[in-house]
Amino acid sequence: MINMSSDTARGEGGGGFYAWYVVVVLMLCYALSFIDRQILSLLVEPIKADLKLSDTEFSLLQGMSFAIFYTFVGLYMGKLADTRNRRNIIVAGVTAWSVMTALCGFAKSFTHLFLARVGVAVGEATLSPAAYSITGDYFRKEQLARAMSTYSVGVFLGSGLAFVVGGALISSVPETATLPWIGHVSAWQMVFLVVGLAGIPFALLVLTVREPKRGRFSEASELVDHSITVGKSLRYFGQHWRFYAPHFVGFSMLTTIGYAFHSWIPAFFIRTHGWSASDIGLTYGTINIVAAPLGVLAGGWFGDKLAKAGNTDAFLKGPILGAIPLWLLAASATAPFITAPQVTLIILCALHFFASFHAGMAVAALHTATPISMRSQATAAYLFVINLIGLGGGPLVVALLTDFVFQDEGMIGSSLMLVGVCATPIAIFMLSLARRSYRHITANNSAHVT
Repeated sequence: MINMSSDTARGEGGGGFYAWYVVVVLMLCYALSFIDRQILSLLVEPIKADLKLSDTEFSLLQGMSFAIFYTFVGLYMGKLADTRNRRNIIVAGVTAWSVMTALCGFAKSFTHLFLARVGVAVGEATLSPAAYSITGDYFRKEQLARAMSTYSVGVFLGSGLAFVVGGALISSVPETATLPWIGHVSAWQMVFLVVGLAGIPFALLVLTVREPKRGRFSEASELVDHSITVGKSLRYFGQHWRFYAPHFVGFSMLTTIGYAFHSWIPAFFIRTHGWSASDIGLTYGTINIVAAPLGVLAGGWFGDKLAKAGNTDAFLKGPILGAIPLWLLAASATAPFITAPQVTLIILCALHFFASFHAGMAVAALHTATPISMRSQATAAYLFVINLIGLGGGPLVVALLTDFVFQDEGMIGSSLMLVGVCATPIAIFMLSLARRSYRHITANNSAHVT
C-alpha cells in the first residue's frame, strides 16, 4: 500500500507520485470539459435541421457563445485562483458545467441552446487558471513543461473522446425517445443529457486532490503578494507587452487552426465524402485521442530537452519549430486536390500531432516569465485571448468563408485550408517577436520558477 503521507507521495520534493496523480486528475477534468465543449461539432447536421440554423449561426454556438463568456469570466477566476482554495474552485466548476451540458439537451431553439452553452462556458472558466496554478506548485522548473503538457493532453483527449463517445451514442440511441418528466427528445438531445450527467463523478474525484502550498518552489524573495489586483496585473502585463502581446497572439493563431479543424472536419467528411456522423466520429476521434496527445507530450519533452541543452528561450523556440510542418499539413489536409478520404485522414494524423505540439510549452513560457502572484491571472489572460481568437474566431471564420465567400456548403474544405494557410505564418512571426522579449525578461530575473 502506498504511503501518501511520505514526502515523495505528497510531492513535497517536487514531481513525486502524488504530484503526477494530481496532474492526471486535472487532465481528466480538462478532457471532460472538452468532451462537453466539442461534442457539438459532431451534431452539426441534426441540430441545424431541428433548429433551422445556417453554418454561421451554428458557428456562434460552437465558438462565440462559449468563447466570450469563458474568456471574460476566466479573468475573474484567475484572480480567485491566485487568492482562494483552487481545488474547491475546480469542484464547483466541474459540477456547474456538467449540469449546464445536460441542460443543452432541453434546448428547443437557437436562444435556448445559446444560453445553455454560455452556462457551460462559465463553469469551464474555473478550471484552467486554478489547474495550471496547482500544477506549478507541484513541480520544479526542470519538469514543468512535461507536467504542463500532461495536463494539456486533456484538450486533445477530450476532443477525441467527444467524437468517439458522441458517435457511439448517436448510433445507439433511438432517433426520438420519450423520457419521464421530460417528454419527447431527439437523439442529439439525448447525447447532451447523457454526457452532462456523466460529469458529476469527476467533481467527486477532484476532492481527492490536496491544495498545495502556494509558490513552494519559488525563491524566498518571491513571496505571494495577496494585494495584487487584476488592475495591477494588467498594468504589469502592459509594461511587458512586448512579450505578452505576441505570445498571446502567436499561440492564438495556432489555437485557431486546432479549433477550426475540430469544429468542421466532421461536417467536411459528411458533406464531401458522404460519411455518417458515427463513422467520422469514431475515426476522427481516434486520430485525436492518439495523435494529439502524442504531439503535446512530445512537445513538452522537446521543450525540456532544449532547456536542458542551454536554450534559455526553449519554450518559444520549440513551438516555432513545430509550426513549420503544421503550415504544410494545414494547407493540404482538406485541399481540393486531395480527393481520397484516406489520404486526408493520414494528413490529419500528422496535423493534430503538430497542432498540439506547442500546448505545454506555451504555459511553461508564461509561468517562467511571470511573478508568482500574477501567474493565475496571466494564465487567465492568456486563455482569454486564445479562446476569444481561437475558439471564437476559428469556427466562425470558416463558416463565414463558406457562407459568404464560396456560398457553397460543399466548399467547407477550402475554407479550412485558407484558415490554416493564413494563421500559421502569423503565429511564427509573433512567436519570434515574443522570443526576444522572453530572453530579456528571464535574463533580468523579472520572474522566477525554481
